[in-house]
Amino acid sequence: MLAGLDAFNSTFLSDLNATQNRITLANQQLSSGYRVNQPSDDPGAIDAILGYQGQIDHVTQIQTNLSHATTVANISDSALASANNLLNELTSIAAQGASGTATPASRASLGQQVQGIEEQLVALANTTFSGQYVFGGDDPTTQPYTFNWGVPGGVVRNSTAGTTVALTNSDGDTLQIPGQTAQQIFDAQNADGSAAPGNIFQNVYALGQALQNTSNALPADQQASIQTAASSLHASVAQLAQATTISGNTLSWLQQSGDAATFKLTTLQTQLSGLRDADAAQAATDLTTAETAMNAAIAAHGTLNIKSLFSYMG
Repeated sequence: MLAGLDAFNSTFLSDLNATQNRITLANQQLSSGYRVNQPSDDPGAIDAILGYQGQIDHVTQIQTNLSHATTVANISDSALASANNLLNELTSIAAQGASGTATPASRASLGQQVQGIEEQLVALANTTFSGQYVFGGDDPTTQPYTFNWGVPGGVVRNSTAGTTVALTNSDGDTLQIPGQTAQQIFDAQNADGSAAPGNIFQNVYALGQALQNTSNALPADQQASIQTAASSLHASVAQLAQATTISGNTLSWLQQSGDAATFKLTTLQTQLSGLRDADAAQAATDLTTAETAMNAAIAAHGTLNIKSLFSYMG
């Protein structure tokens, strides 16, 4: 009799334990939202899950890099737009100064305005974001220029760093960010180190000097020098337009790459979800079924009239 009782109880406890495991699994799936919470839940799916998670982490980092680069590129583009407005203002000032009706005093006043605009252009060349100079190239912690109207060009160059910044998108394509340092935009140089025709700082400085130089014996001489400086501004406008085009192309690439990364990330997350995530409705049903079965088993077991050896002892 005892052997039969032990076998019955052993089977009952084994079934009870299995039912409890089903309850625990269902609760775990409902609380975590995952069907696979540990390797033993589905050993065959682990490699695929880890593979998807690795790709998601990689694309997420690319997305972060692209987002940061886009923010910087937008700030850069805004600075270039402000610089373009200043060049337009300079063109107007040059026309006023070159007018035959301008007086030495009015030209000197216009020259002061040009000096102030050059200082604003230097500030734009020194634009910062998160403590770094956006036109600093490979040396973003060094201020590219210092304004100093007392030196040729009106500026002191603090860095000659180029730029080797490259970004990779979610397809593995890499963009070598074109040279958009402060020097390449505002202080273009010839191969021999002399100022290039489109050098913005140099041409603005030349205009300011021509307007402020009231010592010429003949007003016509000053007018001619102002006209020459004004003509040079056209090259600076073209120089800035080229930089703006490069900036626009970079922003376009970043936008497209960001959209592609978002799409790829969504796809990977969907694939991972299909493999790893729990079916909440099914888990809830399994939980209810297991709990019902356990309660019924316990109740049924309690009603059994099973006698032990002691029942037959007087």
